[in-house]
Amino acid sequence: MLQYDLLSAAIFCVCILLSAFFSSAEVALISVSRARVRTLANEARPGSTALAELRADPDRILITTLIGNTLACVIAAALATEVSLIEFGPSGVPLAILGTLLVILVVGQVGPMLVAARYLDRVALRSAGPILFLSRLVSPVIFVFNRLSRTLGAETNGEPSVTEDEIREWIDVGKEEGTIEQGEQRMLLNVLAFDETTAREVMTPRMDVTMVEDTASLNSALTVFHETGFSRLPVYHERVDNIVGVLNIKDVYSAVVTHTPGVRITDLSYDPYFVPETKKIDDLLRELQVRKVPMAMVMDEYGGFVGVVTIEDILEELVGDILDEFDDEEPQVEPAGEGVFLVDASAWIEDLNERLGIFLPLGDGFETIGGLLIDRVGHIPHPGETVVLPESGITLVVVQMRGKRIVRIKMLIPPPDDRDENR
Repeated sequence: MLQYDLLSAAIFCVCILLSAFFSSAEVALISVSRARVRTLANEARPGSTALAELRADPDRILITTLIGNTLACVIAAALATEVSLIEFGPSGVPLAILGTLLVILVVGQVGPMLVAARYLDRVALRSAGPILFLSRLVSPVIFVFNRLSRTLGAETNGEPSVTEDEIREWIDVGKEEGTIEQGEQRMLLNVLAFDETTAREVMTPRMDVTMVEDTASLNSALTVFHETGFSRLPVYHERVDNIVGVLNIKDVYSAVVTHTPGVRITDLSYDPYFVPETKKIDDLLRELQVRKVPMAMVMDEYGGFVGVVTIEDILEELVGDILDEFDDEEPQVEPAGEGVFLVDASAWIEDLNERLGIFLPLGDGFETIGGLLIDRVGHIPHPGETVVLPESGITLVVVQMRGKRIVRIKMLIPPPDDRDENR
């Protein structure tokens, strides 16, 4: 009898250890990401080949570990019940069941799962080989379950295993944990938004574009180049909407230095490249590279010229502002006191809401804060004119005008409590 009890105890312990193995293997093999599996495979880590094969079919992992865990738990429970009946009679069965449940729960389930979650790579690599071997032994069972799942309509719906929203969340988590720096986080998020950004969002508006007329002299064009620091200028004929070419400073310098007679701007300019304002900048960047032109003219739906977009404008969407010796580093939003900001009128409302945590209203007819102010006053404002937004209690004051165009706006933001009352 003693020999029988020792054998039963040994088998019981083995079953508990097997349950712990299958529990930890399930957590590790399912939790390790496909990207991490590729990294481990590239490093030629022992067990990475089996791990990659298993991760290609997660159902195989689940079915194999479930079968193994279930058998181990059932055998352990049966042995404990049998020994209890022999030693204590029917009255000992509830105690045996309760004790077995606690042992399986703590030693065979929760404990191994916590360890696997902490040492994910190590457990996944070490358990991949045995689980792969066992999955081949129970392959007929796996085949039946797969066919049954297809029959019941449990087939995959073709959704990607990793979505863009999940990538964004991982980037934020990396920033919070310190593995990704703030600048890297901003750049990675810009990359994800790159294919959603249009030419209109990155272009230089027509009002800010410096142009030269096709009838101007080369010396006058050279003066414009010198004053602005630009290397290329759009060329228009009679009216600014009629873009007929793009002038390069190198061609003008060459003609002026060599004193080539009878050369006009139209002789030196090359054909402009026109794109719609809804053009995605990732496609636009490829087209500019293929055509070997650094600048495109942006047109609206009516065929009117609305702005210019360059390769530099597109790259700035990824890496931030690129300043040279001719750029004035004037911030779009400049704090001027408690709740007071000086804002460039061309600043986008969505960017201001996200940056300052406010709720400026959006509309179909405007995208910038200057457009919002004009929409509310209903006319071209004058310096000092004030608008109060009832939705948020925010006050907008025109600070600077250039002709009929708003350049700078003072924005007064009430305290959070007052904003909540207004909303």
